[in-house]
Amino acid sequence: MSATALRALLRDLQEMQFDRERKASDLEILIDYLEVVAVAAGEKPAHLQGQGMRSKSFNHALRKVAEAHGLLVMQTGPLLPRLLRAPEYDPRFFEWERQRDREARAREGQVLWVYRDRDLEPAIRSSTEGSTDVSEVLGYPACCVREYFEAGVRMSEAIVRCYQTRYDAKNADDFIRLAKENAPVTIPPADRPQIRYVYSYVQFSACRECAESPTSPAAEINWAMKRLASRLSPAFQRAIEKAAKAEVAARREGRQRNSPPQPT
Repeated sequence: MSATALRALLRDLQEMQFDRERKASDLEILIDYLEVVAVAAGEKPAHLQGQGMRSKSFNHALRKVAEAHGLLVMQTGPLLPRLLRAPEYDPRFFEWERQRDREARAREGQVLWVYRDRDLEPAIRSSTEGSTDVSEVLGYPACCVREYFEAGVRMSEAIVRCYQTRYDAKNADDFIRLAKENAPVTIPPADRPQIRYVYSYVQFSACRECAESPTSPAAEINWAMKRLASRLSPAFQRAIEKAAKAEVAARREGRQRNSPPQPT
């Protein structure tokens, strides 16, 4: 797709009319636009829309724009995590959690994939079911995707430890009962997985190694996306930078609000 065609696609994305609903992040919306253009430019295999903060009207508007510009779209169920190991607790509770997640995702409605190569469709379906790694389909570093899903496992293990220490839970039946009751848990800071938002031009969170290296796979993708944003429109790039600074400030304010009071 030519530079003129890519700019026309960006313009139509920016002119989409939709209800914000649960999609409150300006930065996320801007990066959605950038990722879709990256797919059209051949710099990214596919874009996944609606997995996190979702807006049905946004998905509907995006589908119309993508198809109008010759891109392919597919609706599937929400992406299931592909876990590389089972949590270290009663496997019966793990299976109950997996079934609960499947049912919850089925109620969430469908997500939208935007891509341009029809040969990618089997890989999209397989990754949606959690059968294969989604990193290749989305063009994300495999190391970052693995760490993201591992963080979910570690959080589940921390919750079970809390059930055991706070509620004297002994087995899967106790864990299931507490989960159904939505029993309060307090996760120690040391047990909380660290999500690293260090790159402004990508949707994924960087793994530890990528966050610490300016030449990592995540850093290279971030720079490529930044260059694409600059080529498309300097004003568009400035809007991303402004939104990214606002996100950082909001996260800092949230951490300060949630931190314990200091002694005086």
